[in-house]
Amino acid sequence: MVTINEIWELYLGTKEFKPNSIKKEIQRYNRHIYPYWCNKDFDTLCAKDIIKYRQYLSKTNLSQQSIKHCLSLLRRSVNRAIQLDLLSIQLPHFEMPITNNARVRFLSQAEADLLLDALHNKNELWYDITLFALHTGMRAGEIFSLQSTNINWEQKTITLFETKNNVTRIIPLNDIAFKIVVKYYKKQMQYLFSEKQILQVSKIFRETIKKTSLNQNIVDRRNKVVFHTLRHTFASWLVQKGVPLLVVGNLLGHKDLKMTMRYAHLAPNQNRYAVTLLTNTQNNHI
Repeated sequence: MVTINEIWELYLGTKEFKPNSIKKEIQRYNRHIYPYWCNKDFDTLCAKDIIKYRQYLSKTNLSQQSIKHCLSLLRRSVNRAIQLDLLSIQLPHFEMPITNNARVRFLSQAEADLLLDALHNKNELWYDITLFALHTGMRAGEIFSLQSTNINWEQKTITLFETKNNVTRIIPLNDIAFKIVVKYYKKQMQYLFSEKQILQVSKIFRETIKKTSLNQNIVDRRNKVVFHTLRHTFASWLVQKGVPLLVVGNLLGHKDLKMTMRYAHLAPNQNRYAVTLLTNTQNNHI
């Protein structure tokens, strides 16, 4: 009999994880996978078992995206056990829920000022991190793992080697972001913003969001302000100022322009402006 713990230990012991992702994986396993599968013999695992598990998860308060994360983690673990000969079964079919988890919420300038003012009065570190995120569009994990080796002082850029899409990304720093980098570099800590790596967004940030009432009366979680909203704000502000979508996508590290197209509606006048550029070339023929 092969148990879920044997599968999980094999998975943990043979995979490489980023520090900020392993904690989430372990929490997901302990809360939503082990309690259901602890008495299951995985030698007999079949598609029907997966369907029953998905039905079980659907009866909880988990979002469809969270259910998808649980199924994905279970599938990766079982597949690893099959690859390394712990299990001698064929990987069952995992039918994933269809989700639309795309966040489109971004801050207006007034909302950003409100948040920054509140953070400035409460905590210097998280004020600086928030301001840095607004001016770089970097993900939380990317910011938290920054070290001096990521900084190019001559070019005033940050190079991210390990990104979500596994593509090296170079981020130019404007004056505000560069001043923050200089400020924390002088502290000579192991990571740019801390001695020990920050693994999650601080309670300070979440409490400040609550205090500023930015999420008041908002039910849909996709419209709630979270740390990732700062990344969307960075992109939205650039598009509104006329920066081409392709450039915005490059700054964000999008592999596909489809990801960036969510911001296209913020620049409705760009298409009209583009075609007016041709009028001067044809005036002599009218």
